[in-house]
Amino acid sequence: MQNRFRGLVAAPFTPFNADRSINLDAIPTYARFLKENGVSAAFVCGTTGEGLSLTLEERLAVAEKWVKSADTDLPVIVHVGHTCLADARTLTAHAAKIGAAAVSALAPMFFKPRNTDELVDWCEAVASAAPSLPFYYYNIPSMTGVTFPVAQFLARAADRIPTLVGVKYTYEDLSDYGACFAAEGGRFDILFGRDELLLEGWKAGARGAVGSTYNYAAPIYLRLLAAHQKGDAATARKLQDTAIKMIAICNGVGVTHLAASKALMAMLGVDCGPVRLPLVQPSTAQLAALRTQLTDIGFFDFASRPGGVRG
Repeated sequence: MQNRFRGLVAAPFTPFNADRSINLDAIPTYARFLKENGVSAAFVCGTTGEGLSLTLEERLAVAEKWVKSADTDLPVIVHVGHTCLADARTLTAHAAKIGAAAVSALAPMFFKPRNTDELVDWCEAVASAAPSLPFYYYNIPSMTGVTFPVAQFLARAADRIPTLVGVKYTYEDLSDYGACFAAEGGRFDILFGRDELLLEGWKAGARGAVGSTYNYAAPIYLRLLAAHQKGDAATARKLQDTAIKMIAICNGVGVTHLAASKALMAMLGVDCGPVRLPLVQPSTAQLAALRTQLTDIGFFDFASRPGGVRG
């Protein structure tokens, strides 16, 4: 049952047409782009994929298209979190049926679990819809408001959820992250989820990471990890700092990081279309500023490997 995702796992944007309907036809090219840039897996319909802005039917269709498009070269983790347990279970069962590599679910974020035991109850009910499919708890307190220590969750869930193999850990608590990594002798696969802290995550024991910027900047992160492995701390730090500048540019253009990042995919030849409300699409002037600032830090030199899909 134990899964181990290694290297960079991209969290793809969900491609939309101009009218914000889903654009399934864009996914095969998108999957090829990720593979060519060295991404090892895809985490679909999560936060970056605007999963909770999609209908149930859209999420089923997007997950199925990704699994078909990515094939065995790019395993697919399907995010199945929802505020409705029945829909979360439907998504989980469907992921098993279509051949997904794993599922992951964030905590419900409207009516929230009041303690760790209630969170375990929820995750157990979701995961049990696919008794043989690896399950990852998706820890993202910035979006859910659920802040229980994940090491505590693992201690209580280990014997309750047979398919629990790890956590998608999108939080800055490196102490709790380290405790999760060490839990039960390293039994769990703790995927690191903060791109701007990837180097720190690797130092804390991470060997797999899920992130939005791996969609369009995987090569610089792969160089960072290679430098770290070789003991070249100065190069690794320089590359992480460059990635931080890139993230700051996307944060500072005047829309959300997600909206800016999704828009820049078109600059690399993979047009993912607009974002859905309440997210706001960048204006023409904001897109021009985004391109200029990214050019200034050499983004278009390090964003994709030679021979990759480019615009």
